[in-house]
Amino acid sequence: MRKLSVTLLVLVCSTFLSLAASAKSNSSNLNRDRLEVGRDLIEVTFENLASIIPHYTNDIQYFDPVVEVNGIAEMSDFLFRLFGSTPDLITTVEDEIAIDDTYSATWTMIGTFLIRDENGDLLIGEDGEPVGIPYEAKGMSIIKFRPKTTDVWFQRDYYSEADIMQAIPGLDQAACGFRFYYIFQVD
Repeated sequence: MRKLSVTLLVLVCSTFLSLAASAKSNSSNLNRDRLEVGRDLIEVTFENLASIIPHYTNDIQYFDPVVEVNGIAEMSDFLFRLFGSTPDLITTVEDEIAIDDTYSATWTMIGTFLIRDENGDLLIGEDGEPVGIPYEAKGMSIIKFRPKTTDVWFQRDYYSEADIMQAIPGLDQAACGFRFYYIFQVD
C-alpha cells in the first residue's frame, strides 16, 4: 500500500510540474521576439510610428480608459491623432514579461498635449511655439499575440485619466475632487 501511495504521489507531482513548466518563458526565441515587439509598441514615438503599425493584425482590438478601437484602420487613425496632439510623447517600459501568447509591461509616459483653439488650429504662444500642457502617467499594458507569431490582435492599456487630468486647468479640480471623495469613502 505504501509503495502505491508513493507511486501515486510521484505521478501527481510530476503531472503538476509538467503543467507548471508548460508556460513558455522569456527564454524562448519567440518570446524574446515578442518582448521586442511589445516594447516597440509601448515605446512608440512620433518618429517610428509608421514602422510599428504592421505588427497589428487587421482585426486589432485596442482599449484604454478612454478609447476603444476596432480594426487596423481605426488603430492607425487613433495613433496618428494621438501623436499629432502630443508629438513629444515618450513611454518608457519599466518591467516586462512575455509568456505564452501574452506580453505585459509596466511603464511611465510623459508628454505635452498641444492646445488647439475653437477652429482646431494650434494655439501659438508669444515665443512662436505651440502652447501645451505637460503630463505624466504610470500604467501597464497587456498585449496578446496570435499563436506562434508576433502578430498583435489585442492590446489594453491601463492608466488613470486623473493623472493626466491633473495637469489640465479646469479638469485638475475635478480630478482632485474625485480623488478626495474616493479617499473619504474608502479610508
